Amino acid sequence: MAAVALPLFFAANAIRVLLTETYVRAAYPHLAPDDVLNEKRRTELALLGLRAVDPLRGDSVASLRAPRLPSGRRAFTAKELRHMRDVRAWLWRLLVFELVVVAVLAVAAVSARRELAQVLLAGGVATIAIGVLALGVMLVDFDDVLLGFHKLLFEGQSWHFSNEDTLIRVYPHRFWNWTGIAMGVLVVGQAVVAIAIGEAIRRAGRTRRA
Repeated sequence: MAAVALPLFFAANAIRVLLTETYVRAAYPHLAPDDVLNEKRRTELALLGLRAVDPLRGDSVASLRAPRLPSGRRAFTAKELRHMRDVRAWLWRLLVFELVVVAVLAVAAVSARRELAQVLLAGGVATIAIGVLALGVMLVDFDDVLLGFHKLLFEGQSWHFSNEDTLIRVYPHRFWNWTGIAMGVLVVGQAVVAIAIGEAIRRAGRTRRA
């Protein structure tokens, strides 16, 4: 169970870290300029979208109805708004999952430390193994990974947009490349910490028994 739950938990935590204005502002200097939106307006729309899908913020997807493009038309189409609502729903599910895992780990830390050590060690090793496999697949074809991810989470073609759509303009392919790299680093980092903590707990238990 830990081999499944902890990798997903670490991934959810990484998404939580990347779901911040700090990350968007850090990633944007690495993106190619857009031929319709200047850098200031593009960044504003990217941050607005971020706030709209984050369940921990007070904004909602409805906030994306008002923005306009330089041409005067609405920045986000009805299809884009539906997709953002789908994203927000998935982030709600991830938040609930994170809270459940934290609660379980907290209980284990108090009443089942030996089992906690085993869970952390098994989950950490599984995460690194999955991470290495995922990295290899992404290096071979990142586009297929991104495509499979969307097919898994979203129905039909609800996630498919043209290069002229605002979501693609403000979150282009290179943005997701950088996000994939950052997410991988954060997930592996958590796995290493989990292994270290699990080993420390196991050693402490052996010392007490000795």
